[in-house]
Amino acid sequence: MSLEAILSKIQAEAGQKMETIIEAAEKEKIAALTNYAEDLKVKHSRDVEKSRSGIEEERKRKEFHVRREAARKLMNARRKMMDDAIGKAADNLASAGDVAYLEMISSLLAGCDLSGKVEVVISSADESRINSAYLRKHSFDNCEFILSDERHDEAGGVIFKSGKVSQNGTFPMIAELVHEDMVMMLSELIPLEKT
Repeated sequence: MSLEAILSKIQAEAGQKMETIIEAAEKEKIAALTNYAEDLKVKHSRDVEKSRSGIEEERKRKEFHVRREAARKLMNARRKMMDDAIGKAADNLASAGDVAYLEMISSLLAGCDLSGKVEVVISSADESRINSAYLRKHSFDNCEFILSDERHDEAGGVIFKSGKVSQNGTFPMIAELVHEDMVMMLSELIPLEKT
């Protein structure tokens, strides 16, 4: 074989090897790009899900705080409404007509558990409704009611005094004493949320 034939054969074999190498490299490149594209899709999908999940958690967290603040404001408004209603009810009792008002005072006098001579302090607004004769009429066995010279400045009701002991039976004090029970009762009438 001549030198030229040998060189030609070497060149042909080298060309074939080169084509095989280039073909293999091209296939490797395509496989690598395909794998990379798949990895990118998976990573992108994970990142999108992570972002979506984070946004959802943030939305839920904000919604929770907004709902809690709204519930707090609603509770405060509801409580104020009930407090105002109870205060207004005490004022309305004090401005009741004479017959109804004196029935309430009679009930307070009957519930007095002091004994002996008991001074009854009335409001200056009640001077025309409650007098010594009215108190004598409501005295009982071991309790004599006497009209005090003192006057209280509360809206209706009376204060009992016997020596150093006194009992406050004014309407605002009674309302304050039953305030929590009244709030519980009113809360059933004014539901917090729609059912």
